[in-house]
Formats: sequence, structure tokens, C-alpha cells
Amino acid sequence: MSWLQDKFTESQKGKKAAKIIDQISLMANSPKWTLKHMADEVDETLNAWTAKIPGASKSAEMQRAKETQVMVKAMIAHLGDKVTLNDIEKLDRKQKLKLVIACKKPMDEVDHMLSTFKQMDIMHRILRMRKENGKELPTDEEGLKMVMMSEGMKVMTRDEKKEMKEMYQESMKNKMAD
Repeated sequence: MSWLQDKFTESQKGKKAAKIIDQISLMANSPKWTLKHMADEVDETLNAWTAKIPGASKSAEMQRAKETQVMVKAMIAHLGDKVTLNDIEKLDRKQKLKLVIACKKPMDEVDHMLSTFKQMDIMHRILRMRKENGKELPTDEEGLKMVMMSEGMKVMTRDEKKEMKEMYQESMKNKMAD
């Protein structure tokens, strides 16, 4: 029985590695990262066979993915599927409030979603830069994290760096308060 479990686990690791390579390739080869790309990623997660296992759909990860899917689809319906990070950053307060209403979620959840989209856009820019410069693309999650840490500052705008610094300082303040 343990042999079967080992084979199953090994197979899962292989499928996860292949999925990561596909995601990296998609990001490196896409000229722009859009809400449609993000929606496709979420849909793929929810349509994986592991999501069909009884009880798996009730896991915290699947519940988050479902909530994310609802929000991204509402954003696409409200803003369009070709919307990029630049478009989102140009939203004024009134447009952002309309987006919150369209998503039927609190502002902090929409802000978190937009922050996730921003992180994915930064990852996209890093991978595009590496591809355009003839550098090797990472082949696993660990390699992707290393590339993000080592090259993230090269593709981030001054405002993104400032925002990241403020978020870091805020998190350090919160840790000190606890």
C-alpha cells in the first residue's frame, strides 16, 4: 500500500512541476499580463482533478480559489478582460468603489486581490526581462522565488518600491506591537 502512495505522491509532484513550468512559460511569453490571464489561472486550479475529490472542495485553499474566481470574474465584467495593472492603477476613488460594488466584497478584499494581481504582474515583468535578455527561466517554485527576490527591484517602478517599503515598515510595526 505504501508503494502505491509513494507512486501517487511522485505523480502529483511531477504534475505540479509541469504546471509551474507551464505558468512560467505563459508569463514569459505573454506581452502583457491581464485580468484574463489571472482568471485562467484560477479557473485551472478549480478545474483540476484534485478539486473534484470529495471533501477537497471544502478545503481552505479551494474556498479561497472560489472566492478569487468570483472576484476576478466580477472585475472582468466591470473592467474588461484586457485590463492590465497600468489600467487598474489609473482607477480613481469613484471607479474603485464601483468595482467594490461589482465584486460584492469589502474594500480590503478587493485591495488584496489587486495586490495579488500586482505581484503577478511583477513576476510577469521579471520573466519577460529574463527571456528577452536570453537568461534561463526558472524551472520550479523555489527557483521562481529566488529570481523574484534577486531581480524584483530591477523591474519595479519607483512607486512600487516605495509602496513595498511602506508595507514592510507597517508589518514590522505590527510585529513589534504584538
